[in-house]
Order: sequence, then C-alpha cells, then structure tokens
Amino acid sequence: MPTSPAVATPETSQSVGLARAAIGVLQGLFLYVLFQHSELFSPLIRPLALLIGALVPVLAISSLGHLRPKLLGLWCALAASVLAGIGWHTGWRETPVLHATERVSGWPGMLPLVFFFCVVILFIGHSLVLAAAHDRRRLASYATHFDIAWKLFIQLVFSAFFTGALQLAMWLGATLFELVKISFLSELMQSPLFVSPLLCCAFACALHLTDVRPAIVHGIRNLLLVLMSWLLPVATLLIGGFVLCLPFTGLDALWATRHASVALLAADALLVVLINAAWQNGGVGDAVARLVRLSARIACVLLLPLTAVATYALALRVGDHGWTSDRIFAAAALLVASFYAFGYLGAAIDKGAWLRRVAPVNLGAAYAVIAVLTALISPLADPDRIAVNSQVARLERGAVSAEKFDYYFLKSASKRYGAAALLRLKEGKTGPNAALIAERAKITLETPDNGERFVEVHTVKPVEQLNVWPAAARLPASFPLSGWKRTGDVPDCLFEAKALCDVFLIDFDTDGKDELLFVGVGSYTSPAVFAESAPGKWTVTARMHSMARCPQFTERLKKGDYKLVAPRTRQIEMAGVPLQFDATGPGDFKSCAQLSGAGATAAD
Repeated sequence: MPTSPAVATPETSQSVGLARAAIGVLQGLFLYVLFQHSELFSPLIRPLALLIGALVPVLAISSLGHLRPKLLGLWCALAASVLAGIGWHTGWRETPVLHATERVSGWPGMLPLVFFFCVVILFIGHSLVLAAAHDRRRLASYATHFDIAWKLFIQLVFSAFFTGALQLAMWLGATLFELVKISFLSELMQSPLFVSPLLCCAFACALHLTDVRPAIVHGIRNLLLVLMSWLLPVATLLIGGFVLCLPFTGLDALWATRHASVALLAADALLVVLINAAWQNGGVGDAVARLVRLSARIACVLLLPLTAVATYALALRVGDHGWTSDRIFAAAALLVASFYAFGYLGAAIDKGAWLRRVAPVNLGAAYAVIAVLTALISPLADPDRIAVNSQVARLERGAVSAEKFDYYFLKSASKRYGAAALLRLKEGKTGPNAALIAERAKITLETPDNGERFVEVHTVKPVEQLNVWPAAARLPASFPLSGWKRTGDVPDCLFEAKALCDVFLIDFDTDGKDELLFVGVGSYTSPAVFAESAPGKWTVTARMHSMARCPQFTERLKKGDYKLVAPRTRQIEMAGVPLQFDATGPGDFKSCAQLSGAGATAAD
C-alpha cells in the first residue's frame, strides 16, 4: 500500500517563485563568466568556483519557502565553505611539482568525480537539513526524512529532464527557422551568454513547479516504489542462487574476472535500493505482499556474504600489490556496505515489526556516506596520497624490488604526491637498495613520460604454464619466454605466473613452418595464433573470439579432430596490404554453444 506523505504542501508565494528564477539567472551568468572567461580565475580557484557556482544556488532555490532566512544563509554558507575547501584541494593536488613554473591549463582530471561526490554529499545533507527544519528538531522522524529525500530526488530528475527538453525544443525551433533562411534563433542558441542563464533559469523554475505540486511528486514516487519492490523477489532469487553456488564453484573463476569487488558491490547496492523500495518509510507493514516481505528479509541476510567475499577479494589484491587509488575507493565503498550488511542483518533477525531496525541503519548510513565521501575528496583520505605512501613503503621494506617498482606511477599517475615521493627517492636515502632506487628515480625524472615504465617482467615457465600439443612436440626455441606486455592480444599465461595455456603447433599457412595456437585454460582471453615474422620475432596474427572459454574447442584440438581448409572468400590486396574478410554463413560457429550442439548432433 502506498504511504501518505509526512510533509505538507509548502507555503510558496509568487515572490518565492520570482526569487528562485532570479537565482537561476544569476547562476547562469556566473557559469558563463567562469567557462568563457576562465583566465579571470587562477587554476586553484576555478574548481572551487565551479563547485560553489553550480551547487550552492540549487541549495538556495530548494531551501526558499522551507527554511527561515537565517537558517538558509547559515546552511548555504556552510556548504560553500566545504565546497571551497574541497575545490581548492582538487586544484592543488594537480598543480605541478616537478616543473613548478609550468602553467596549468584546463580543469583537474578528477573534477568530474569530485563534482559527483559533492552532489551526493549535498543531496544527503540537504535532505537532513530540510527534514530537521520541517519537524523543528535536530533529528527528524524517519518518515519525514523518507518523504523529503524522495521528493528532492524526483524534483532534481524531472527538473533536469525539463531543462534538457527545453534545450531540445530550442534546437528544433532553430533548425526549422534555418529551413526558411532565418538564422537569428540559431545564432542565439550558439551564444553561451543566452543559453547559460536560460537553462539555469529553466532548472530553477522546474524546481519551483515541482515544489508547489507535491501531490504529483508523491504519486510518481509511490508508483516507482511499487514497481521497484516487485523486482526484489527476482533480484533475491538470482543473487541468492549466486551465493549458494560459490561453495561448489569456488572463487577462482570470480577472481579471474579482475572486477569481482565491483560486481559484488553493485549487487549490494541493488539489494539495498530494492529493500528500501519495499520497506518505504516503515508504515506499509502487512500491506506489502508476503512474497516481497520474505524476499526483503532474505536480501538483508545476503548483504553480509556478498560484502565478505568482496572484502576478501580486495584484501588479497592489497596484500599482493599494496594500495592503489582504485582499491582505496573500493575500500571506502566496502566500509559503507559493511555498515548496511551488519545493520540489515540485525533488522532481518529482529522478531519485532517487519524490518523495524532499517530506519536507524539508513540514518546512520547517511551520515557515514557523508563522512566517507568528504574524506576521499579532501586531504583527510586522498586516495593518491595513501596509494603513494603504500607503494613507497613496499619498496622500502623490499616487498617489491627496485628493478620492478613502477616509478612512472609516482611521476604521472599519482599527482603531486607521487612526484614529491619521486624527488625523495632520488636523494638515495630509501631502503637497502637506495643507490639503485635513486638511479631509477633519476632516470624517470629525466625521461619524458611516453608510456614506457619499469614494470615487472614475467618469465614464462614452459613446463608449469604451457602444455604443448601434440604431446611429443616442443615449443620452438626462438619463442620468447619473457618481455610480453599485458595487452588484449596476449594470453594471460605470457605475463602472469599462475595462468595456464594449451599450445598447439599447427602449420596454418602451409609454409612448412608451424605457428602456435595459444588457448588459455580457464581464461577469458580469446585463443590467439602466433607466427614468427622474423627470427625470434613472434606476433599475434589471428584470434578466435567466439571460442574463448570453450572446453569442447580445446578437447577437439587435443584429439586432432580438425582439419585445415582454404578460406571460402579470397583476400583483396590494396597498396600491397591484404584485406581479410570476416566470412559468414549458415555453417559458421559463432559461439561455443553452437560447437557443443554440433558435437552432440554428430554423436547421435
């Protein structure tokens, strides 16, 4: 059953609407100056100016009619101060250290992510402030938090949609006028001085219209929540089946994907959203279908094993290779996911009203998300700073050798923190191999960053990693066992110590000299054909994308159940270069499943 709104219709007057439109126009003019005359702002000021100019006016527009003027001013001032600090740090962390006189141009590379995090932080914070103001107490009821957060979310989505639709309508009108050789509207649409205030004012007006029509917003919210709640049984069945399969399939296949933590965190997030869609503000109770309620309890339990496996996967990577920026972001997400997992587990096993403990968990998680995201985009827990400290510490204690350490990670991939660390390493005072470290650091500093790096070079162990077929065959002595780089064409077994390959010696081009067909064992890389174009120079000449992870393909090769045939379609040569067709037809195998089916038919 849909819930009734806990928030009454706000008292908004015509003056409030005009004030909101005026704020939108001023915001548009400020953004026009910021983007069209960026030379007026120093590199350290531009990021904070964008964050403040894009986000604080939206807070003010949404707060008008809901907050007293004094509270509105304090809230906007606090938000602007926090955004100023975050924006300054975003610009500062990317200012040059190695070439201090180099002029910074453009915007910081991390600014889009910082902007998104700031939107999330302010969305949660604004919902908490509006709820507290509505209930006239510091901690509002959960029903008020729920109604205001969903109302604000729907307002923002529909306001963005309205703004985009207006821009599309203006573009269409300009196109129609151009058909009759009237170009004034097209020229106007190309003027940032016109477009920027127009779109910002449109967004402000859309916020106002959705604010004074809460019944419409409430109806849309109820429809959306009901539809989403019926996705919960499906998601619970699928994710629950996945969790139950893990003890039987093992975790090796999961680790082979190299993005297990991300996928598991996505599953966590999906379950949390759907659980809350079913539970809503806690007032629906027995009105929710029994299947949905049961699915919600099971989903609350599933969060813990998903989070535990994701944490284990991240711990393995950190233990083997130390912290990187991506792993720090993953750890932050796991911290919040763990809060939900343990909290929702307590709600699931509670014998009181249905999931009554979800409310305090959600409120606690809101504050946790604000704290974690603020730490990540501020000096408190800057991912690059932590990653640099971790990698340098591994170098100092000998966990990674001076020859294999990635010095270009410090120079180019970790902003000013890595550059400062590289300068310290150059002094030759770090670890037992200080002289070698200093030499490599000096070379890195003096060498332009062209993508070549000091990285670990793996030497293939033929007996342990490569199974050569036929059994009596031997790998050619000219085939290099080291120096392979991690690319999409090269099988995993040529650059990873634990990866395995079956290698088949086959004369594909009938020149009397065997080529090498590498098929990864349990690998997601496609089978690849290597040919020797010059003595000792082996390159990938062909791939079979449809036969990746196809046991039937490998077994047929091992049994010799194949033959070489000439291509049905001849090549075309242009400028001395042959152009290869990708032949297609009813008899072609496009997947491993088709090959399996063909094998079953032949057996019958």
